[in-house]
Amino acid sequence: MASWDALYTTEIANHAHDPTDTGTAWFDDSDAEAKLLEFLEEPERAQEFGLDNKTTSFLDLGTGNGALLFALRDNGWEGPMLGVDYSAQSVRFARRIERARRCPSSSSSANDEKEGEEEEDKIGGKEDVERNDAAGKNGEDDEEGGDVDVHFAEHDILHGPATALLDEQYSPSISRGWDVVLDKGTFDAISLSAETIDNNSNRRVNEAYGTRILPLVREGGLFLITSCNWTEAELKSWFEGDGAVQGIETSTDARQGNEHWGFEVVGRVEYRSFSFGGVKGQTISSLCFQKVRKSR
Repeated sequence: MASWDALYTTEIANHAHDPTDTGTAWFDDSDAEAKLLEFLEEPERAQEFGLDNKTTSFLDLGTGNGALLFALRDNGWEGPMLGVDYSAQSVRFARRIERARRCPSSSSSANDEKEGEEEEDKIGGKEDVERNDAAGKNGEDDEEGGDVDVHFAEHDILHGPATALLDEQYSPSISRGWDVVLDKGTFDAISLSAETIDNNSNRRVNEAYGTRILPLVREGGLFLITSCNWTEAELKSWFEGDGAVQGIETSTDARQGNEHWGFEVVGRVEYRSFSFGGVKGQTISSLCFQKVRKSR
């Protein structure tokens, strides 16, 4: 976590000096952000999965600077949005950008420059902790200029309770799950970790990721994941294959047998492709899964 906090500490300071500097755009070389929006906004797909730009809710896992949620908002998606990250500095940075978008003239450039000079001294210190403690349940920063447009919260998806992300404060329907859950590189980062699920297991934490995601998606909702480390076939195996998700058991009659919730692939995002040795591929992969009932 320290390396991510250090990155976002630098980006906060840069943003203080130059509000137009909103930090790193992951997968920008593949135009991933625009491709994901194009995928979600395809009319037939939106109709098939009930995506309505007035009400559809989005949860962004490993949100970083919140860029994907801001892009969705700029494209006219008006429903509830929450970005979470286990890096406190990522969340602070995303909130800072969100606040600047709502009230761009709320602070002078002189004050921003001074804040940038003092940033490293303040971050993680007593002043910062006290401000977060006083900010409320989700640690929202000062809502100067009106209601928060896009929410951000610090959350560890591997160890934190799913219920923390299903709070009705975002929308009365959120308790049943989010319409669309987004992952743009978070599973990649988790897959690099050598951490195991517990002290008595050789299974790495990324093997439990699908199980952690499942309760966050509403019935029939979508999980849209983008990766530069895993191929489409590998992502499908991770999230749709046998045993990929330890689903929630549901009682059914004897004729139907036992069922469980799981993911199945319902779409893919097209990127520029290349060929090498007669094999065609893409530099990144994005697959869309739907939460469905599955029979054992």
